Amino acid sequence: MTIGEKIKYCRKQIGITQDKLAELTGIHPVSIRKYETNKMQPQPPQLEKIAAALGVSYNALNGSDTAGLRLETVGDLMGVLMVLCNSGILQISGERGDDNLLKDNTVSIHLNPVLSSYLEIGYNSRGKAHTLALQDALLNIRSYKVFNDLLKWEKMNYIYQGALKSARDNPNEATQVAIDEIAETKEKVELELQRSQLQLLSQ
Repeated sequence: MTIGEKIKYCRKQIGITQDKLAELTGIHPVSIRKYETNKMQPQPPQLEKIAAALGVSYNALNGSDTAGLRLETVGDLMGVLMVLCNSGILQISGERGDDNLLKDNTVSIHLNPVLSSYLEIGYNSRGKAHTLALQDALLNIRSYKVFNDLLKWEKMNYIYQGALKSARDNPNEATQVAIDEIAETKEKVELELQRSQLQLLSQ
């Protein structure tokens, strides 16, 4: 989805008009229309206002690339976790249920083992310095909602990656149409999971 398509999708999800979005953001209605039709790209300050008005993470609209990546809200955190998983820095594994969702009591989240050659965790305990190799470290997500949301995203990503593999094995027009539909659903799930714009991360 383009930035314009994401703005339009999020606006329709909360049931407001382009004029109402313009009013909430202080951006001229003509500009909002041009953003949604991709005739003009919003600059970061405008995109920030639009994200706030729509109640989504800035990263959700901007695309979760590292340019302008922020970590201020729970929605931003979801975007960062998705980027880390997509890049292979974080790896999620576990046993899948019949619905393709990982069973939460079998899930393990760890850092890519390649990083262990270069990085380790240092910590102090009882006045002594210790180190922990990254391959021995498992990450725990303390918020059940964030954990659950990450598993929902992982399921969509798993389905999408499976569809891509099928397309390589059996390329045809019907497969491509199915992949496009799955990709669009995945992007919508990503947008929804990054909606926690107003819930700030605790410092």
